[in-house]
Amino acid sequence: MRRSPLVVAVVLTALSLTACGSRLDTELRQDAADTALGRNGGSFLNSGEGTDQGAGPSTGGTGTTGGTGTTGGTGTTGGTGTTGGTGTTGGTGTTGGTGTTGGAPAPAGGNGGATDVGVTATTISIGAIADLAGPVPGLFQGAIAGTQAYVTKVNSEGGVFGRKLKLDVYDSQMQCGQYTASTARAIQKDFAIVGSFSLYDGCGVNELGKSPNFPDVHSALQNRAQAYKNNFSVAPLERGWRTGPLEYFKKRFGGAYQHVGSIYASVGGGAESWANCRAAIEKTGGAVVYERAFGATETDFTADIIQMRQRGVQMIYMPATNAATAANVLKAARSQNVDWPIVFGGPAYDKAFLNQAGAQAEGVFEDQQYALFFNEEDAANIPGVADFQKWMKLSGNGNNMDLFAAYGWASGMLFVQALKAAGPKATRAAVTAELRKITKFDANGLLATSDPAGKHAPRCWLFSQVKGGKWVRVDTPAKAFRCDGGYFLA
Repeated sequence: MRRSPLVVAVVLTALSLTACGSRLDTELRQDAADTALGRNGGSFLNSGEGTDQGAGPSTGGTGTTGGTGTTGGTGTTGGTGTTGGTGTTGGTGTTGGTGTTGGAPAPAGGNGGATDVGVTATTISIGAIADLAGPVPGLFQGAIAGTQAYVTKVNSEGGVFGRKLKLDVYDSQMQCGQYTASTARAIQKDFAIVGSFSLYDGCGVNELGKSPNFPDVHSALQNRAQAYKNNFSVAPLERGWRTGPLEYFKKRFGGAYQHVGSIYASVGGGAESWANCRAAIEKTGGAVVYERAFGATETDFTADIIQMRQRGVQMIYMPATNAATAANVLKAARSQNVDWPIVFGGPAYDKAFLNQAGAQAEGVFEDQQYALFFNEEDAANIPGVADFQKWMKLSGNGNNMDLFAAYGWASGMLFVQALKAAGPKATRAAVTAELRKITKFDANGLLATSDPAGKHAPRCWLFSQVKGGKWVRVDTPAKAFRCDGGYFLA
């Protein structure tokens, strides 16, 4: 198999940065997410597959059973979205109910016992594959932590129809061969794959094809992984860019939207993601007057800020970057006394960004497609966020409250929703059939609503700003996302 440019770039970046010690592990994790996902606008990455390297899964221990806890809350209804750009009416915020799942009691007549692979009368085994060891140790540990947190919640409520969930962890080690072997092992041992996160997830498709009813519930990175018929992602990728934020920028920032400057990652999906965004900016009446691809090891962007000033930039918009680079660009802008609006797209909502940027972060903006999942305010207003924070802490994973954890948690919720709908006598075929019916999912308000069955990216979004050293919602309902604007298909 040919190596994917995406995978090669991210792996080489990880190796070089680890060698020179220029990034913290948390920043590497965010860098990998931002260059691999291209997720802020929903752009689909046209990456190939990696070469076959190594073999054999590394199987972790089983998931622990959580203590007693409350059942998942009922989603509240979102408020009305504020008005977007000129001629665009603000849509209604998404409700917080789609994806509200927890435990379910055992039926009086029994649950059927061992109804399929990985199923007994008392347990259901699920497998999660993630890049844990290898060049960047702990790269996607958050995904395992989030999945385990949801397993802990469900088990504390008695499991599903009398069966506790048991999580088997497989380490793909940033190797195609390891992901392939881990997939094969999971198919042999587990009822489903749930919550995986790996740069090589496309390498499991051939094995999955041998078991046509096997459910694969994880946020796919490679296009081959997402295209597989039984992959169900809580935030699918799609070519193009959503226009709601862009119409909003046009209205809020006026003429500055005609003078946008940006830099974007030259590795991974950064170039494609930015190309889709730029086309959408132009489609909505904006103009980009400065753009440049940055290298993986760059940290000083003063020259970019100077060039932006010379070319008449009046607004910075950077959706195709990472938390560490966002902080470094902000540092350069502040050193040049820039007073333009500075907007990041997704990556800056990260504790690493706030820690690195410090007081310089005050006033910057962000648009994204997931709730402020580590904020107390969102936890107070959105049941899905409150549950996520509570069970991340109770499962001992409070320090791993990152985007990967949110996707792992949400993947667990999507799986359990289908598992409950399939009934007590669980089979792979029945659960897969129920997953095909889920066309609206928001993890009880944690994520913008997507269509896992149809593989359509979320359209809704939220806008936030750093005030008093923390991210706060701006022109966005407290309990929901904005859903104004459409979608530009690239």
